Amino acid sequence: MTSVRRKWHLKSRNGCDTCKMRKIKCDELHPECWNCIKKGLRCNFKSLRPIAVKEPPDIELEHLEHLELLHHFTISTASTLANESEIRDLWRVWVPQIALSVRYVLDGVLALAALHKARYNPGRRESLEARAMEYHNASLARALPLVTHPNRHNGAHLFLFGVLTLLFSLAKPRSADDIFLVGGGVVPEWLYLLRGIDTVIEAESAIEASPISLIFRATNPSFEYWRSHEPLEHDALTALKANIRARAHAANQKTLLDAVEALQRSFTFRSRDTLQFQHKMRGFYTWLYDVSDEYLKLLRQGDCEALCVLAFYSVLLKDLERHWWLEGWAVHLLQRIYLLVDEEHQLWIRWPVEEVGWVPPCVPNISYQT
Repeated sequence: MTSVRRKWHLKSRNGCDTCKMRKIKCDELHPECWNCIKKGLRCNFKSLRPIAVKEPPDIELEHLEHLELLHHFTISTASTLANESEIRDLWRVWVPQIALSVRYVLDGVLALAALHKARYNPGRRESLEARAMEYHNASLARALPLVTHPNRHNGAHLFLFGVLTLLFSLAKPRSADDIFLVGGGVVPEWLYLLRGIDTVIEAESAIEASPISLIFRATNPSFEYWRSHEPLEHDALTALKANIRARAHAANQKTLLDAVEALQRSFTFRSRDTLQFQHKMRGFYTWLYDVSDEYLKLLRQGDCEALCVLAFYSVLLKDLERHWWLEGWAVHLLQRIYLLVDEEHQLWIRWPVEEVGWVPPCVPNISYQT
Protein backbone atom coordinates (compact mmCIF):
# COMPACT_ATOMS: atom_id res chain seq x y z
CA MET A 1 0.00 0.00 0.00
CA THR A 2 1.41 3.31 -1.04
CA SER A 3 1.44 5.95 1.73
CA VAL A 4 0.22 9.46 0.92
CA ARG A 5 2.86 12.04 1.78
CA ARG A 6 1.50 15.16 3.46
CA LYS A 7 2.21 18.44 1.70
CA TRP A 8 5.19 20.12 3.27
CA HIS A 9 4.86 23.61 4.66
CA LEU A 10 6.99 25.92 6.75
CA LYS A 11 6.28 25.67 10.42
CA SER A 12 5.33 28.98 12.00
CA ARG A 13 3.67 30.18 15.15
CA ASN A 14 2.96 33.66 13.81
CA GLY A 15 -0.45 32.99 12.28
CA CYS A 16 -3.59 34.77 13.36
CA ASP A 17 -5.61 33.49 16.30
CA THR A 18 -8.65 32.78 14.09
CA CYS A 19 -6.68 30.39 11.86
CA LYS A 20 -5.19 28.72 14.93
CA MET A 21 -8.66 28.08 16.33
CA ARG A 22 -9.74 26.66 12.95
CA LYS A 23 -6.53 24.57 12.89
CA ILE A 24 -5.61 25.67 9.41
CA LYS A 25 -2.46 27.14 8.01
CA CYS A 26 -2.46 30.97 8.11
CA ASP A 27 -0.84 32.79 5.20
CA GLU A 28 0.11 35.59 7.66
CA LEU A 29 -0.87 38.35 5.26
CA HIS A 30 -1.33 41.76 6.86
CA PRO A 31 -3.41 43.61 7.77
CA GLU A 32 -5.80 40.63 7.38
CA CYS A 33 -4.98 37.08 6.31
CA TRP A 34 -6.68 35.70 3.18
CA ASN A 35 -8.37 32.86 5.06
CA CYS A 36 -10.27 35.29 7.26
CA ILE A 37 -11.14 37.52 4.34
CA LYS A 38 -12.61 34.57 2.35
CA LYS A 39 -14.76 33.45 5.28
CA GLY A 40 -15.72 36.91 6.38
CA LEU A 41 -14.16 36.33 9.79
CA ARG A 42 -12.53 38.85 12.05
CA CYS A 43 -8.74 38.62 11.80
CA ASN A 44 -6.91 39.71 14.88
CA PHE A 45 -4.00 40.93 12.73
CA LYS A 46 -6.11 44.00 12.06
CA SER A 47 -6.22 44.95 15.74
CA LEU A 48 -2.51 44.25 16.16
CA ARG A 49 -1.44 46.90 13.65
CA PRO A 50 1.00 49.35 15.24
CA ILE A 51 -0.66 52.63 16.16
CA ALA A 52 0.57 55.39 13.94
CA VAL A 53 2.29 58.04 16.03
CA LYS A 54 1.27 61.47 14.88
CA GLU A 55 4.19 63.82 14.90
CA PRO A 56 3.50 67.07 16.76
CA PRO A 57 3.23 70.04 14.42
CA ASP A 58 6.29 72.23 14.10
CA ILE A 59 6.20 75.24 16.40
CA GLU A 60 5.76 78.35 14.27
CA LEU A 61 8.72 80.70 14.19
CA GLU A 62 6.55 83.54 15.53
CA HIS A 63 5.67 81.48 18.60
CA LEU A 64 9.35 80.73 19.18
CA GLU A 65 10.04 84.46 19.00
CA HIS A 66 7.29 85.10 21.55
CA LEU A 67 8.91 82.59 23.90
CA GLU A 68 12.35 84.09 23.37
CA LEU A 69 11.22 87.66 24.06
CA LEU A 70 8.97 86.77 26.98
CA HIS A 71 11.86 84.83 28.52
CA HIS A 72 14.15 87.84 28.02
CA PHE A 73 11.57 90.12 29.62
CA THR A 74 11.25 87.98 32.75
CA ILE A 75 14.97 87.34 33.31
CA SER A 76 16.39 90.68 32.17
CA THR A 77 14.14 93.56 31.11
CA ALA A 78 11.86 93.40 34.16
CA SER A 79 14.75 93.98 36.56
CA THR A 80 15.58 97.27 34.79
CA LEU A 81 12.11 98.77 35.24
CA ALA A 82 12.23 99.44 38.99
CA ASN A 83 14.66 99.76 41.87
CA GLU A 84 12.45 98.24 44.59
CA SER A 85 12.44 94.44 44.73
CA GLU A 86 8.66 94.32 45.25
CA ILE A 87 7.96 96.26 42.05
CA ARG A 88 10.61 94.30 40.16
CA ASP A 89 8.78 91.12 41.11
CA LEU A 90 5.54 92.65 39.88
CA TRP A 91 7.11 93.25 36.46
CA ARG A 92 8.78 89.84 36.43
CA VAL A 93 5.84 87.69 37.61
CA TRP A 94 2.49 89.46 37.52
CA VAL A 95 2.88 91.40 34.27
CA PRO A 96 3.76 88.30 32.15
CA GLN A 97 0.75 86.52 33.65
CA ILE A 98 -1.51 89.36 32.53
CA ALA A 99 0.20 89.41 29.14
CA LEU A 100 -0.74 85.78 28.51
CA SER A 101 -4.44 86.65 28.77
CA VAL A 102 -4.52 90.21 27.33
CA ARG A 103 -3.08 90.45 23.84
CA TYR A 104 -2.38 94.20 23.76
CA VAL A 105 -0.38 93.84 26.99
CA LEU A 106 1.52 90.89 25.50
CA ASP A 107 2.37 92.93 22.40
CA GLY A 108 3.57 95.78 24.61
CA VAL A 109 5.77 93.44 26.66
CA LEU A 110 7.25 91.84 23.54
CA ALA A 111 7.91 95.26 21.97
CA LEU A 112 9.81 96.52 25.02
CA ALA A 113 11.72 93.24 25.41
CA ALA A 114 12.76 93.35 21.74
CA LEU A 115 14.13 96.89 22.13
CA HIS A 116 16.03 95.90 25.26
CA LYS A 117 17.45 92.76 23.65
CA ALA A 118 18.51 94.72 20.56
CA ARG A 119 20.85 96.82 22.71
CA TYR A 120 22.99 93.78 23.49
CA ASN A 121 22.75 91.95 20.14
CA PRO A 122 24.43 94.11 17.47
CA GLY A 123 24.05 91.38 14.85
CA ARG A 124 20.28 91.26 15.33
CA ARG A 125 19.69 94.89 16.28
CA GLU A 126 18.01 95.95 13.05
CA SER A 127 15.65 92.96 12.92
CA LEU A 128 14.78 93.16 16.62
CA GLU A 129 14.03 96.88 16.41
CA ALA A 130 11.81 96.27 13.37
CA ARG A 131 9.92 93.53 15.21
CA ALA A 132 9.62 95.78 18.26
CA MET A 133 7.87 98.41 16.15
CA GLU A 134 5.50 95.80 14.72
CA TYR A 135 4.54 94.58 18.20
CA HIS A 136 4.14 98.18 19.38
CA ASN A 137 1.81 99.06 16.49
CA ALA A 138 -0.23 95.90 17.12
CA SER A 139 -0.59 96.85 20.78
CA LEU A 140 -1.78 100.35 19.86
CA ALA A 141 -4.32 99.02 17.36
CA ARG A 142 -5.91 96.73 19.95
CA ALA A 143 -5.83 99.04 22.99
CA LEU A 144 -6.52 102.55 21.72
CA PRO A 145 -10.24 101.91 21.02
CA LEU A 146 -10.60 100.92 24.70
CA VAL A 147 -8.63 103.74 26.33
CA THR A 148 -11.48 106.22 26.41
CA HIS A 149 -13.73 103.78 28.29
CA PRO A 150 -11.76 102.16 31.13
CA ASN A 151 -13.77 100.01 33.54
CA ARG A 152 -13.18 97.74 36.53
CA HIS A 153 -12.41 94.84 34.19
CA ASN A 154 -9.82 96.47 31.95
CA GLY A 155 -8.67 99.52 33.93
CA ALA A 156 -5.49 97.89 35.30
CA HIS A 157 -4.72 96.40 31.89
CA LEU A 158 -5.05 99.79 30.18
CA PHE A 159 -2.89 101.41 32.82
CA LEU A 160 -0.25 98.76 32.18
CA PHE A 161 -0.59 99.33 28.44
CA GLY A 162 0.01 103.05 29.03
CA VAL A 163 3.17 102.43 31.06
CA LEU A 164 4.55 99.99 28.47
CA THR A 165 3.75 102.42 25.64
CA LEU A 166 5.44 105.27 27.51
CA LEU A 167 8.58 103.20 28.09
CA PHE A 168 8.63 102.13 24.46
CA SER A 169 8.28 105.73 23.23
CA LEU A 170 11.24 106.76 25.38
CA ALA A 171 13.39 103.74 24.47
CA LYS A 172 12.83 103.51 20.71
CA PRO A 173 15.75 104.51 18.47
CA ARG A 174 16.23 108.20 17.75
CA SER A 175 18.13 109.88 14.95
CA ALA A 176 19.55 113.38 14.66
CA ASP A 177 16.66 114.51 12.46
CA ASP A 178 14.00 112.55 14.31
CA ILE A 179 10.67 114.41 14.41
CA PHE A 180 9.62 113.07 17.78
CA LEU A 181 7.16 115.84 18.56
CA VAL A 182 3.40 115.58 18.31
CA GLY A 183 1.45 117.00 15.38
CA GLY A 184 4.28 119.14 14.04
CA GLY A 185 4.32 121.02 17.34
CA VAL A 186 6.90 120.92 20.07
CA VAL A 187 5.46 118.64 22.74
CA PRO A 188 7.31 115.33 23.19
CA GLU A 189 5.05 112.36 22.48
CA TRP A 190 5.87 110.74 25.81
CA LEU A 191 4.64 113.81 27.70
CA TYR A 192 1.13 113.21 26.34
CA LEU A 193 1.40 109.51 27.13
CA LEU A 194 2.40 110.17 30.72
CA ARG A 195 -0.49 112.55 31.26
CA GLY A 196 -2.82 110.02 29.62
CA ILE A 197 -1.80 107.38 32.16
CA ASP A 198 -2.76 109.76 34.95
CA THR A 199 -6.16 110.24 33.33
CA VAL A 200 -6.76 106.48 33.29
CA ILE A 201 -5.87 106.25 37.00
CA GLU A 202 -8.30 109.02 37.89
CA ALA A 203 -11.07 107.52 35.77
CA GLU A 204 -10.97 104.03 37.24
CA SER A 205 -10.51 103.61 40.99
CA ALA A 206 -10.29 99.81 40.61
CA ILE A 207 -6.67 100.27 39.47
CA GLU A 208 -5.73 101.24 43.02
CA ALA A 209 -6.86 97.81 44.27
CA SER A 210 -4.79 95.90 41.70
CA PRO A 211 -1.13 94.85 42.09
CA ILE A 212 -0.12 97.31 39.37
CA SER A 213 -0.87 100.17 41.77
CA LEU A 214 2.46 99.38 43.45
CA ILE A 215 4.12 101.28 40.61
CA PHE A 216 2.79 104.61 41.88
CA ARG A 217 1.69 103.76 45.43
CA ALA A 218 5.27 103.15 46.64
CA THR A 219 6.22 106.77 45.96
CA ASN A 220 3.00 108.47 47.11
CA PRO A 221 4.83 110.11 50.05
CA SER A 222 7.12 111.82 47.52
CA PHE A 223 4.12 113.13 45.66
CA GLU A 224 2.62 114.50 48.86
CA TYR A 225 5.94 116.16 49.70
CA TRP A 226 6.12 117.67 46.21
CA ARG A 227 2.74 119.29 46.78
CA SER A 228 3.32 120.58 50.30
CA HIS A 229 6.98 121.63 50.59
CA GLU A 230 8.36 125.12 50.19
CA PRO A 231 10.65 124.91 47.14
CA LEU A 232 14.26 125.98 47.49
CA GLU A 233 15.56 129.03 45.68
CA HIS A 234 17.43 128.23 42.50
CA ASP A 235 19.55 130.94 40.88
CA ALA A 236 19.09 129.76 37.29
CA LEU A 237 15.30 129.37 37.69
CA THR A 238 15.11 132.77 39.37
CA ALA A 239 16.87 134.29 36.36
CA LEU A 240 14.45 132.48 34.04
CA LYS A 241 11.47 133.93 35.91
CA ALA A 242 12.97 137.41 35.66
CA ASN A 243 13.40 137.03 31.91
CA ILE A 244 9.78 135.87 31.55
CA ARG A 245 8.48 138.84 33.51
CA ALA A 246 10.56 141.22 31.39
CA ARG A 247 10.05 139.70 27.93
CA ALA A 248 7.06 137.33 27.75
CA HIS A 249 3.67 138.44 26.47
CA ALA A 250 1.52 139.60 29.40
CA ALA A 251 -1.25 137.11 28.58
CA ASN A 252 1.20 134.20 28.86
CA GLN A 253 3.16 135.23 31.93
CA LYS A 254 1.04 133.51 34.57
CA THR A 255 1.01 130.22 32.64
CA LEU A 256 4.78 130.34 32.18
CA LEU A 257 5.56 131.39 35.75
CA ASP A 258 3.31 128.65 37.15
CA ALA A 259 5.27 126.10 35.08
CA VAL A 260 8.57 127.44 36.44
CA GLU A 261 7.25 127.38 40.03
CA ALA A 262 6.25 123.75 39.57
CA LEU A 263 9.65 122.98 38.06
CA GLN A 264 11.29 124.57 41.09
CA ARG A 265 9.48 122.02 43.27
CA SER A 266 10.96 119.20 41.22
CA PHE A 267 14.43 120.73 41.42
CA THR A 268 14.18 120.52 45.23
CA PHE A 269 14.26 116.73 44.86
CA ARG A 270 17.49 117.07 42.89
CA SER A 271 19.24 118.87 45.72
CA ARG A 272 18.14 116.45 48.48
CA ASP A 273 20.85 113.79 48.70
CA THR A 274 18.96 111.84 51.37
CA LEU A 275 16.16 110.86 48.98
CA GLN A 276 16.31 107.45 47.33
CA PHE A 277 16.42 107.42 43.56
CA GLN A 278 12.85 106.22 43.04
CA HIS A 279 11.55 109.13 45.15
CA LYS A 280 13.64 111.62 43.19
CA MET A 281 12.23 110.12 40.00
CA ARG A 282 8.66 110.64 41.27
CA GLY A 283 9.52 114.23 42.18
CA PHE A 284 10.96 114.82 38.72
CA TYR A 285 8.09 113.46 36.65
CA THR A 286 5.37 115.03 38.83
CA TRP A 287 6.10 118.26 36.97
CA LEU A 288 4.90 116.61 33.76
CA TYR A 289 1.54 115.91 35.40
CA ASP A 290 1.27 119.34 37.00
CA VAL A 291 1.88 121.70 34.10
CA SER A 292 -1.31 123.15 32.67
CA ASP A 293 -2.95 122.51 29.33
CA GLU A 294 -2.37 126.19 28.57
CA TYR A 295 1.37 125.63 28.91
CA LEU A 296 1.23 122.62 26.58
CA LYS A 297 -0.68 124.76 24.09
CA LEU A 298 2.18 127.28 24.13
CA LEU A 299 4.64 124.45 23.47
CA ARG A 300 2.58 123.26 20.51
CA GLN A 301 2.64 126.80 19.15
CA GLY A 302 6.43 126.92 19.43
CA ASP A 303 6.44 129.71 22.03
CA CYS A 304 10.10 130.47 22.80
CA GLU A 305 9.57 131.16 26.52
CA ALA A 306 7.66 127.89 26.98
CA LEU A 307 10.45 126.02 25.18
CA CYS A 308 13.01 127.58 27.52
CA VAL A 309 11.09 126.21 30.53
CA LEU A 310 11.15 122.74 28.93
CA ALA A 311 14.89 123.13 28.32
CA PHE A 312 15.41 123.46 32.08
CA TYR A 313 13.48 120.21 32.56
CA SER A 314 16.07 118.42 30.42
CA VAL A 315 18.48 118.75 33.36
CA LEU A 316 16.22 116.50 35.43
CA LEU A 317 16.03 114.02 32.53
CA LYS A 318 19.82 113.89 32.52
CA ASP A 319 19.78 112.82 36.17
CA LEU A 320 17.45 109.93 35.28
CA GLU A 321 19.63 108.49 32.50
CA ARG A 322 20.76 105.56 34.59
CA HIS A 323 17.63 103.98 33.10
CA TRP A 324 18.37 102.61 29.63
CA TRP A 325 15.10 103.87 28.15
CA LEU A 326 16.00 107.48 29.02
CA GLU A 327 19.57 107.46 27.75
CA GLY A 328 20.24 110.40 25.45
CA TRP A 329 16.90 112.12 25.96
CA ALA A 330 18.29 115.15 27.79
CA VAL A 331 20.62 116.12 24.94
CA HIS A 332 18.06 115.12 22.30
CA LEU A 333 15.42 117.40 23.81
CA LEU A 334 17.80 120.27 24.53
CA GLN A 335 19.30 120.17 21.06
CA ARG A 336 15.85 120.31 19.48
CA ILE A 337 14.83 123.29 21.62
CA TYR A 338 18.07 125.14 20.98
CA LEU A 339 17.53 124.93 17.23
CA LEU A 340 13.93 126.13 17.50
CA VAL A 341 14.41 129.26 19.61
CA ASP A 342 15.99 132.51 18.45
CA GLU A 343 19.42 133.77 19.49
CA GLU A 344 18.08 135.82 22.40
CA HIS A 345 16.36 132.81 23.94
CA GLN A 346 19.40 130.63 23.32
CA LEU A 347 21.09 132.84 25.92
CA TRP A 348 18.22 132.12 28.34
CA ILE A 349 19.08 128.42 28.35
CA ARG A 350 22.85 128.63 28.79
CA TRP A 351 22.62 127.05 32.25
CA PRO A 352 20.80 123.84 31.19
CA VAL A 353 23.12 123.56 28.15
CA GLU A 354 26.17 123.68 30.43
CA GLU A 355 24.60 121.46 33.12
CA VAL A 356 23.71 118.71 30.64
CA GLY A 357 27.14 118.95 29.03
CA TRP A 358 25.98 119.52 25.49
CA VAL A 359 28.06 121.65 23.14
CA PRO A 360 25.91 123.76 20.78
CA PRO A 361 26.90 123.82 17.10
CA CYS A 362 29.22 126.59 15.99
CA VAL A 363 27.63 129.49 14.17
CA PRO A 364 28.65 129.21 10.48
CA ASN A 365 30.04 131.93 8.22
CA ILE A 366 31.63 134.01 10.95
CA SER A 367 34.73 135.89 9.84
CA TYR A 368 37.22 137.30 12.29
CA GLN A 369 39.05 140.52 11.41
CA THR A 370 42.46 141.31 12.80
